Amino acid sequence: MSFAQKFLIMTVICLSASTIYWMPFLSEIYYVPMQDAFGFSKTELGILSSIFGFTALIGYFPGGYLADRLSSRKLMSSALLVTSAGAFIFATIPPFITCVLLYGIWGIATACLFWSAMIKATRMLAEKTEQGRAFGFLEGGRNFSDMVTSTIFLSIFAFRGGDDAALSEVIVMLALLTLGLAFLVWTVIDDDSGDPDDWYVERPTITSREVFEVLKLPIVWLLAIIIMTAYTGLWGAIYFTPFATDVFGLSAVWGGAIGTGKLWVAFLAAIAAGFVADKIGPAKAVVGSFTLMTAGFLVFALLPGAPDLVPLLVINVAIVSCAVYALRGIYFSLLETGGIPLAVTGIAVGIVSVIGYTPDVFMPVLGGIILDASPGVEGYQNLFFLVAAMSFVGTVAAYLVYRKTKVA
Repeated sequence: MSFAQKFLIMTVICLSASTIYWMPFLSEIYYVPMQDAFGFSKTELGILSSIFGFTALIGYFPGGYLADRLSSRKLMSSALLVTSAGAFIFATIPPFITCVLLYGIWGIATACLFWSAMIKATRMLAEKTEQGRAFGFLEGGRNFSDMVTSTIFLSIFAFRGGDDAALSEVIVMLALLTLGLAFLVWTVIDDDSGDPDDWYVERPTITSREVFEVLKLPIVWLLAIIIMTAYTGLWGAIYFTPFATDVFGLSAVWGGAIGTGKLWVAFLAAIAAGFVADKIGPAKAVVGSFTLMTAGFLVFALLPGAPDLVPLLVINVAIVSCAVYALRGIYFSLLETGGIPLAVTGIAVGIVSVIGYTPDVFMPVLGGIILDASPGVEGYQNLFFLVAAMSFVGTVAAYLVYRKTKVA
């Protein structure tokens, strides 16, 4: 397969991996407009997010099983079609109970049909020595797509008046974009996209014995811990904006600028980490990223909210963001480093995702409890201490993987 073909497939995967999550996470950009248009309370918006998170969590494992039985092309295009159909319904501003069903359907579509298939397609596309840059490009491409699409659609929303009708129009356009990507995935990705060498073996079925064999692999459980702790760091980074405004007294504009700056760091860090991982080894790169993340969150946990320390705040945000998004860009490259057979990639991804993405369930609630229990700087310090501790656990798990691969 030529470089141009691989680049085209990877671009379509990145665009799809970004766009399919727009509907369930629409409130991140259009929180108040959604409240106005749908009449949702903050609690109802939280319920919808929780429903999506819960259905996604239970969908990861069967999604891994499906990814090892059906082609990534069929699963990913189906997920995009389902998500698009739901978006067209969502654009009509349906009642709350209909939205509950839609968010549940989106959770199943993204986790059960799309996620593991996307990871397997990315792994199959790259050679053994290019796994780091492949997953780095995947994460960086997703972040770049998020930046571009959020800017375009937010501009359209503002141009069309920023009212309920404008929100419906944006949702329709997102639905059309998702539908178009479903067609592109079906057209561009072959059922056997990848290099047909001896490390790829097509398996029409996966037996229960193979599932148990995957469960017995130490790398699977270490990778689950790595992803869970890295994802906890991502949730910790979400609090940088309120930390800057509540503790350092920055304006909402400057606090938002810090949050926006993270998107640029995310795009660059993920891609750069991929190349570094291929040069020094994914396990060593993951250990280094975790070390940076642990140190960075410790600095936040010890940092008083003094105005003259704002430059240190900005520098540390950049460092921690680099580490967090570097990890997101490369931790799945450990699938190859850890010796997980390609034929059971889906099952392995399903298992580690069920555990690895649990922070989506507990971190929003836990973070709120910690901050409410100790308002002000103390609450943020306690929260960042917790994240630093989790990050240290991830460092240990990554080091064990490094030792195992180094010996091997």
